[in-house]
Amino acid sequence: MNKALYDLIRVHYRDLQGYESAGMEVAKDADKIFLNANENPYELPGLEGLNRYPEPQPFALCEAYAQAYGVEGDQIIMTRGADEAIVTVTKIFCEPHQDAVLICPPTFGMYAVDAKAMPVDVVEVPLVKDAGTFAPDQDGIVTAVKRQGVKLVFLCSPNNPTGTSFSHEMISELCEALEGHAIVVLDETYAEFSKAGSMAEDLESTPNLIILRTLSKSYSFAGMRMGCFLCGDTDFVSFVKAKALDAYPLPRLSIEAAFHVLSPEVSAVAQENIKKILAERARVAGVLAASDQVVHIYPSDANFLLVEMSDAKGFHRFAEENNVILRDFSAKPGTENCLRISIGTPQENDVVLRLLEKFGA
Repeated sequence: MNKALYDLIRVHYRDLQGYESAGMEVAKDADKIFLNANENPYELPGLEGLNRYPEPQPFALCEAYAQAYGVEGDQIIMTRGADEAIVTVTKIFCEPHQDAVLICPPTFGMYAVDAKAMPVDVVEVPLVKDAGTFAPDQDGIVTAVKRQGVKLVFLCSPNNPTGTSFSHEMISELCEALEGHAIVVLDETYAEFSKAGSMAEDLESTPNLIILRTLSKSYSFAGMRMGCFLCGDTDFVSFVKAKALDAYPLPRLSIEAAFHVLSPEVSAVAQENIKKILAERARVAGVLAASDQVVHIYPSDANFLLVEMSDAKGFHRFAEENNVILRDFSAKPGTENCLRISIGTPQENDVVLRLLEKFGA
């Protein structure tokens, strides 16, 4: 394993003997009789196959993820959504009551919540507002990492809730500056909606870069909780699988459904849906911009818009009274007077736009 990763892993994890589940002992094979996992041998009607534990990290599904994300199968660790990946990297690298993670608010709230649950410190280097959009304070991040015991830097690109994509060149420069000091965890949950795409091709040349991916957004798969994280160092991937994951992290039905979602036929449908969402995002933004209730619409590379309004809280209440639920960020630093509006179907979006017109009147 490369030093950029190994030296930052919590010391006790290096020597930890992970749990080897029965599912890890031998590959599932229909010709074998499995009496090693205390499973109930009798299937229930309509639930055939669910009496058996699933493979912890199914090889064939790893290959399907690899095809989708442009990496090798042995560079992938599959998790229950990207959320579990956040928890996993935090517990591997951050010593409770000693280390810290760095976040760039406004950003996804779970980075800080999972860190505090360890507990480890959370260092904030806020995004900088520049020319009507948001950008990371690159120098501020490097300074904070080297002064405050930061082990992980979380970047979300496109960022939630701002919708901003960050320059791949800037992220590469940040990784280089922090090598030996911290891991950069790049959350690419919304990458499929962005022209910039993924940084997966940089993994092998960037030893301290870890990328989070999920099927929840672009593949319409939030209900099955399937995601993964990617690393160019295959020794690290093997280390995590052996020491840091639950015995059977992936439900069998989620595994089977993920195969279906990642098939060429269904992936093609997902790509068409992404195009529909991007077209709707542009249409909705255009109508919103014409409203005297809207102060500013932040440029978005994701499937949502962050909208600054003259009375964000008032419109949030009005929409809720009319059975439309939006996300209120109006009281949070950096997103004052803002609502985050997810892009729905054309019919759902039209409801929001009509409500805004009524509210303004």
